[in-house]
Amino acid sequence: MNNRGKILAGAVGLFGVGLIAYLSVDHLFLIPAAQRFNQARDLVEKIDLARAERDMEASYRTRLKTLAGATFGTDELKVSEKIRSRIAAVLTQSGLTAERLTLKPLVGARVPGIYREVGWMVAVHGSLSRIVDFLYLMTKEPHLHRLGNLVITPTRGTTDVELQVKYVTLVLHSPKGEDLVTATVAEGPDAAVLEGPERRQVQLIASRDIFRPYIAASRPEPTAPTPTPTAPSSPQAPQVPVGRYRLVGLPTWGGRPDVLIRDSASGNIASYKTGDELGGGTIVTVDYRSMPTPSKPEILSGSRVVLRVGSEYYAVELGRSLEEKYPLRPDQVPPGLPKLEPPSAETPTPAEASP
Repeated sequence: MNNRGKILAGAVGLFGVGLIAYLSVDHLFLIPAAQRFNQARDLVEKIDLARAERDMEASYRTRLKTLAGATFGTDELKVSEKIRSRIAAVLTQSGLTAERLTLKPLVGARVPGIYREVGWMVAVHGSLSRIVDFLYLMTKEPHLHRLGNLVITPTRGTTDVELQVKYVTLVLHSPKGEDLVTATVAEGPDAAVLEGPERRQVQLIASRDIFRPYIAASRPEPTAPTPTPTAPSSPQAPQVPVGRYRLVGLPTWGGRPDVLIRDSASGNIASYKTGDELGGGTIVTVDYRSMPTPSKPEILSGSRVVLRVGSEYYAVELGRSLEEKYPLRPDQVPPGLPKLEPPSAETPTPAEASP
């Protein structure tokens, strides 16, 4: 073997020895050190998490006591009976009778030593207005509860509906060393809340037949023109600030359109029909044509109410306030409406014309 071969063989041998030495060091020292480092990092994360949970323990206990005060109690049988009694009281407040009432006890999820779900399945018949009253009172119930599986179906041959809903609450189990005080909230609201403004905001649900099939909008018959005044007159301004009144709906029921106006001050919604006075004028029709919005012509508006104010037609777009009514050009007036002539000046009598 010449010198070059000897040098190459020596280099290969040294590389092999170095590789064996590295693998030995890696197996004996580096890998165990990396494993211990990862274990230490995991332990630090667990310690930090445990410290954070310990710091939150006081707020958790306060929250638990608050929730316990909103429960009916800790005895499942007594809680179930209290719920049944409370449901019967709310039904009475809503004007629903027990003649067509069905109550079925329920037992839901359970976590041993922590809580258990108990409740009742309610099935009752009555008018839609009273059903809405019942659900509204249930939302005001101060006890810890949840309403679920709500189903409303029409009753054949009548105007009543059938309500099916599940009322569920929790029975908390006291942890060791924890004294939970339950049932510290009031029994529930009385029937007086049904006269409040919040209840009136949902009256629109009860005032409509929600199960009536959809009826396509039809063009109402044009109203006859009113006599032309003998002297110029300006439209009388409305007695209320029209800026607080907003056009919120233009539904059609039985081929007749309704104009729904919301009072932003009280939240009440009033319904108007063709021929009613509104916004300083008279409602003559509801226009369902797609037309450019006055303030943004690039955006189309799908409906509007048309008013006759003096000798002009005005329109209020859906979603706008009555204060934003605008005069219609002749090409914007809906087809079928009579042409309005401006009032003419009173012709002087011959006696007045003579010098």
